[in-house]
Amino acid sequence: MIDAVISAWHFLLALPGSAYFALLWLTILAEAPRYFLGVQATAAALLFGERRHTGPIGPLPAVSILLAGHNEEASIEKCIRSLHAQTFKNFEIVCVDDGSNDRTYEIMTRARRENLVSSVARLELRGGKAAALNLAARIAKGDIFVVIDCDCSFEPDAIEELLRPFASDPEIAGSSGNILVRNWQASIITSLQAIEYLLSISLGKAFSDVLDQVVCVSGAFGAFRRDAWERVSGMDVGGGEDLDFTLRLRSCGYRVVFTRHSVCYTDVPDSFYNLWRQRNRWERDAIWVRYRKYPRLMNPFSSAFNWREAFHQWDFIIFNMLPTLASPFYVVWLLVNYGQFGVLLLIAVAMLLFTFDVVTFFAAVLITGKPIFWRLAPFVPLFGLFQSYVMRMNRLYAYVTEIIFSSSLRDNYVPQKSRDLMIWR
Repeated sequence: MIDAVISAWHFLLALPGSAYFALLWLTILAEAPRYFLGVQATAAALLFGERRHTGPIGPLPAVSILLAGHNEEASIEKCIRSLHAQTFKNFEIVCVDDGSNDRTYEIMTRARRENLVSSVARLELRGGKAAALNLAARIAKGDIFVVIDCDCSFEPDAIEELLRPFASDPEIAGSSGNILVRNWQASIITSLQAIEYLLSISLGKAFSDVLDQVVCVSGAFGAFRRDAWERVSGMDVGGGEDLDFTLRLRSCGYRVVFTRHSVCYTDVPDSFYNLWRQRNRWERDAIWVRYRKYPRLMNPFSSAFNWREAFHQWDFIIFNMLPTLASPFYVVWLLVNYGQFGVLLLIAVAMLLFTFDVVTFFAAVLITGKPIFWRLAPFVPLFGLFQSYVMRMNRLYAYVTEIIFSSSLRDNYVPQKSRDLMIWR
C-alpha cells in the first residue's frame, strides 16, 4: 500500500500541467471550488474578522418550544429537563405525541403535571412529523416557534443564541442552529458522521450564510416567526419537510440565517445499514422537494423565478448531482484508458482530497470551538474515501431511483394517509 501511494505521488508530480485538468477534472470542478476554497475563505473570515455579539439579547415576543415525537420514551424527559437548564428561560413548551406505541405520551403528561411543559396533545394515529408540528403550532401561544427533535441536548446558551437574530433584525424569519454529533465515540460510522457534521454544518452552513443561501433550517433545531409560519401555511406533508418549509419561507422573501454559536447535540446512526437508509431517504427527499415540487425556482420563464433561489438550485445540480452521476463513468474511463495508471490516479485523487479534508477539518474544529473534536483527527484519512466512494454510491442510488421511480412517494417514514395528500407541483 505504501509503495502504491509513493508511486501515485511520483506519477502525479510527473504529469505535465495540461494533463492535470484532463485527468482530474471531476475533483478540480466538483471538489475544490465548492468544498475547499469557499469554506476556507469563510473560516478565515470568521476566525479573524467576526465580532460576536454577547450578553443578554434584546426584547423578544413570546417564545414557544415545539416538541413533536414518535416513540421517544428514552429521550423526551431528558430533552425537556435540558431545556429548563438554558440561560434563556422565558418560553413555554408544547409537546405532541405522534401516535406512539410506547410510554412517550405518559412521560409528556407527567411532565405537564410537574409544570415542566405547558401543553400536551396526542395524535391517536401517527400522522408524521409535519402533522404533529402543525398541531403543536396551533396550540402554542408564542410569536416565535422553536422546533426541536426530542432526542437532542444543548449547550446552556443554545436557545438564547438561536433567538438572538430575531431580536436584532425584524426581516429574519428563520434561524438554523449548529448541530453536532453527540454519540461520535460509539463507532467508526458515528465518528465519520461527526466529521461530516463539522464540515457540512458548522463550516458549510457558515459559508452558505455568508452568501445568503441557507436553504434548510434543520428540523432538529431551528426557530421561526409565527407570522411567517402562518403565511406559508405551516409544515407541508411528505419527506424533507424542513427543506420544503425553508424554501417556502425564502420564496416569500423572508431571510433565513445560520447561528453557529447555538449548539445542539444529536445522536446519529451507529451502523452502516441505518446510515445508508437514512441518507438514502434524505437524498431522495432533496430531489423530490427541489426539482419536482419547486422546479419553478430555477426556471427563468416562470413568474416565481428569482436569481436568489435559482442560485442554490443550480448549485445543488452542479456540485452534488452531476459529480455523483458522473463519478462511476469517470472511474471506468480512468481504468479503461490508463489501466494500472488509472488506479494510481485514483490514489492520487484520494491523496488530494485527504489534503483538502485535513485543512477543512482543522478550520471546522477551530471555528466550532470544541477542542474535544480534535480527537476525531485519526478518522480524517478515512473520511474522504468514505464520502467519495461509499456515500457517493448512496447518493447515486438515491438520485437514480428517485428520478426514475419516484421512490419518495413510497417511503413509509411518512404514513400512507399523509403521503396520499402529497401534491406534485
